[in-house]
Amino acid sequence: MGHVVHIRSKEQYIQALGVLDKLGGTWQWVGSSSDPVLLLTDGQYQALLHAGVIPLNDKKGEPRGKKAVAKKTKS
Repeated sequence: MGHVVHIRSKEQYIQALGVLDKLGGTWQWVGSSSDPVLLLTDGQYQALLHAGVIPLNDKKGEPRGKKAVAKKTKS
């Protein structure tokens, strides 16, 4: 499973690159330079957590779309 990590500062981006350079595999950078997003594997994500680059309570994602309304049954 992949992970999406939003980079919030230039320092965080530099730290993330330092950790990812030591790991094997590939990663993707998506988005603009002012709002970069990294697409990572489980191992890469865990390495960033262990190194303290991203906080443990960082949001993984928010549900999107409308909540389904329960249908009323006819009595």
